[in-house]
Amino acid sequence: MHRCEETIAAVASAHGPAARGIVRVSGPAALACVADGFRPADGAVDWTRLVAPRRVAGWLAVPRSSDERGECVELPVALLVWPTSRSYTREPCVEIHAPGSPPLLDAIVARLCRSGARPARPGEFTLRAFLAGRIDLPQAEAVLGVIDARGEGDLQAALEQLAGGMSRPLHTIRSHLLDVLAEIEAGLDFADEDLEFIRRDEVAARLGAASQVVADAREQLARRGQRPARPRVALVGRPNAGKSSLFNALVARYAVEPAATRALVADVPGTTRDCVAASLVLDGLACELVDTAGLDAALEAGGDAADVLHRLAQQAARETSRQVELQLLCLPADSADASEPERLVAAWRRSAGERLEVVRTKADLRADGPEAVRAKAPAGIVACSARDGWGVDAVAAAIRARLAELPHEATGAAAVALTARRCLASLDRAAAALDAARQHVRDDAGDELLAEELRAALTALAEVVGAVCADDVLDRIFSQFCIGK
Repeated sequence: MHRCEETIAAVASAHGPAARGIVRVSGPAALACVADGFRPADGAVDWTRLVAPRRVAGWLAVPRSSDERGECVELPVALLVWPTSRSYTREPCVEIHAPGSPPLLDAIVARLCRSGARPARPGEFTLRAFLAGRIDLPQAEAVLGVIDARGEGDLQAALEQLAGGMSRPLHTIRSHLLDVLAEIEAGLDFADEDLEFIRRDEVAARLGAASQVVADAREQLARRGQRPARPRVALVGRPNAGKSSLFNALVARYAVEPAATRALVADVPGTTRDCVAASLVLDGLACELVDTAGLDAALEAGGDAADVLHRLAQQAARETSRQVELQLLCLPADSADASEPERLVAAWRRSAGERLEVVRTKADLRADGPEAVRAKAPAGIVACSARDGWGVDAVAAAIRARLAELPHEATGAAAVALTARRCLASLDRAAAALDAARQHVRDDAGDELLAEELRAALTALAEVVGAVCADDVLDRIFSQFCIGK
């Protein structure tokens, strides 16, 4: 996977039809592979001998069928050419911008492979950028974070890391520690000369600053590692409030898996006992929807053995509602007591605070019709009828809007999850080595001991930024990428 002397090609735009699509080619023979079948609009320009990046318009011949000797069709394309090491991968690179038809893009890749390229493996373009020193390992992982971002918070966290938000301070302190180590080792080389290359108070100051940077990075990564895989939304409320019906309606439209779990629906209060969950994608934002048991003080206080399951279900529902990022309080629109919804919302908001969204369910049961429910509902409260699907899309939009508004710390941190999993142990070792080094300074211990702890800290930091990295770690990281990135 790490052989960079080969030329690789792959579709680099998102899957599915679009107005435009991109095929990326990188490697020593990138320009030659594209030139085989490309006719520039300006015949006077020898674009294969460019020495600076340039856009070149023209037509690319692509076979109509898999038979490479068959008839070709010329596609209008634009080439973005990086002829030297100034590209993302630091090797000759060409992007072919063509009509975004998946079969056409696949045909272009096949044509390039017949001209000397080979299909790129997952993450191979970003891997080459890392191996060439264009980006460091946290930035490479941030590329995957951008691809997998499930909301604005995740995207901003990945973009911050891609811009060096995490790497920059670690590179800085690593450079400072290398300077300190060089000064200390110089002193060891001239131990008989009684020369002081660096004062102890300056060593202590630099070690203290490095420890603080490492501690901040550890805190960021720990927060990122503690958050759930995706934000969770719990349907809460009293028994028979329409939670399970709404759960099934949302799952039917937005579930990641077509055969996602469905909740049992019945008119009998207490039908839902176990928490049922499903993964949804709401206009590009992934979340987990959880259907909980209806909360009822009478069920929770039941004393005989027959009520044990009800009590356990009530406890599970309360525990789940405390752990989610958003609670969707379901209030039946056909309630006979007009003041009941206001009392329930007020009581629920005391515990949930801003993590609460209200939806009026069962709008189809109102005698004056569902539209009247919407008209009479307070501002910001949506109404729906899960039975016929009316208003379900509005509920999904309300959930997505509330999740997108969550504070940055609730939806992301200044590191992507992959970096958090990889780097925490290394930062722990760096922190321990720096603490030991600072103790040696306070104890006025020998420079040999101080130098050894500095080497240990530098090795651990090198693992974080990718200056030292085993092949199996690279394979594990980049195998998670999609092809073309």
